[in-house]
Amino acid sequence: MNCIDSVEGTVKSIIARLNQTAIENRQDDTEFIRLIKAVIEASDAFIQNNREILATPEVLADVLYRYAKALWLARSESELRADPPLTEAERSEQIEYQHYYFDHIYAKGTYPR
Repeated sequence: MNCIDSVEGTVKSIIARLNQTAIENRQDDTEFIRLIKAVIEASDAFIQNNREILATPEVLADVLYRYAKALWLARSESELRADPPLTEAERSEQIEYQHYYFDHIYAKGTYPR
């Protein structure tokens, strides 16, 4: 295993554990997403300061962001299934909204604004 795989795997494990903790503690989405952003930014800062690990450091941040968002969306989607059945159009609209919601909180730190 090379160094970047170790970094990526470690950070993904941290994100997965934070996600599990958020589920268990019913953590607010805004708190969770801000915490995930802090983890990703700290990982990115480490890679930026140790460029010999990875030639294109922005790749790691993107991979971690997509991973965290996918975990959160899976949780969100399972909550949608618990509600009354939705039509395919309503479900699609809800999923699109969840993508927007995560991205907005990640970028702005709060919702709405």
